Amino acid sequence: MRKLGLLFSILVVVSMIAIALPGPLAAEEPVRIYLVAHCACSWDAFWCPVEKASRDAAEALGVEVTLLTTETFSPEETAQNIDKALAAQPDALGVSVTDGKMFEEPMMRAIDSGIPVIAYNAADWRPKEERIPYATYIGQDEYAGGYQGGQLMIKTYGGNAGVCVNQAVGHTGLDARCQGFVDAVTEAGLEAEVLAITNEPIESSKIIEDYHIANPDTDLWLTLGPNGAVAFYGYVDRVNLKPDDIHHGTFDLSPQIVEKIEDGTSLFGIDQQPYEQGYLVVEYLTWMVRYGLKPGGDVIPTGPNLITKKDVPVLQELAGVYR
Repeated sequence: MRKLGLLFSILVVVSMIAIALPGPLAAEEPVRIYLVAHCACSWDAFWCPVEKASRDAAEALGVEVTLLTTETFSPEETAQNIDKALAAQPDALGVSVTDGKMFEEPMMRAIDSGIPVIAYNAADWRPKEERIPYATYIGQDEYAGGYQGGQLMIKTYGGNAGVCVNQAVGHTGLDARCQGFVDAVTEAGLEAEVLAITNEPIESSKIIEDYHIANPDTDLWLTLGPNGAVAFYGYVDRVNLKPDDIHHGTFDLSPQIVEKIEDGTSLFGIDQQPYEQGYLVVEYLTWMVRYGLKPGGDVIPTGPNLITKKDVPVLQELAGVYR
């Protein structure tokens, strides 16, 4: 009897502790999710599928999603938007982590307070022991994308020299893309470097032109998204360069990029499936809040996927919306 009484007392205490601890919300409870992104559909077409997906997920799951973006690439403004999100006391937080060191302090405040936090689209690429301990990263391996793109260009064309055209030097993900490309090209015994441009297509097109005039033998060109690709296309169309004159690949997809893959101007678009990123970050954060479920690993990969001419028929109606 004493043993039964002791066991009963222990169960009562454990039950009281369990009741006192915060638990996941019931499915019908409202969930307020804040997403902080370093970019926006209004000035970078890549982000249109990401934003559509987060809205679609919010509607499907019955949650509230608030998106905080910037008017240009600015890690400082993005860090300020993390502070704004935390001031609203959200149930969960998603961040495109373009600068792990700068974002560490505000994101750690969220994590330490018990708010579920996920990185999406851009990650803290520092060594694991140094990076921000968010629950997971939803996106592609940026270095692998650049490396695979460089390898495909070398295999297809051979080439003389390579250049990676970066519209946001300092963005850890874009820098990793360029590093992968440069490594692949230099491993093939060719020279490669990074060319800094901006997110303004006309200005960037002139920077590309000036570079090519100064480096006419550079024939392997990688751009890192629609803004860089638009600037590149503006240059080659203006001076009437042909695919045999200059070889191009790019990250991401848009209707124009798909068109240029089809006509041979671009060899590939590296698709990181942005719709998946925008949908999954809302879905996983909702599951974490409502049911206490957690991602099963450090990375939930959405790419890279190299899209070439053979894939164009499937993509023509989807680029810019779901792809």
